[in-house]
Amino acid sequence: MKTQLLSHWMRLLASSMHVLLIVLVTLRGDFGKGSLLALPLFLPLAGILRGRRYTYSWASMMLAFYAAGYLSAGYAEPQNKWAAFGIATVAALDFVGLVMYVRFLARERIAQGLRPS
Repeated sequence: MKTQLLSHWMRLLASSMHVLLIVLVTLRGDFGKGSLLALPLFLPLAGILRGRRYTYSWASMMLAFYAAGYLSAGYAEPQNKWAAFGIATVAALDFVGLVMYVRFLARERIAQGLRPS
């Protein structure tokens, strides 16, 4: 029962952080650059909002690039480091939410006697 609550909270964390990441990436750059950087984030959005486990799995791989890119931007542009580090933190929280949702959901399925896949 406790893992069900954890998977629910991880799904909420991942969904909210993913939407926030789209908004922040779009607002961070000028209209063209921000829109282009946010475009790949729209690909898994429907599956994330629906709670599809497969989408959560592959979308987590994409977020490593956003976290690394904004961390490097923070070090390269000291005048904008807090904005870049903030977006990198949101990307990292999104990553954690995606990965932990898949993990807790698999544990729930095992506890119910189902296959984890």
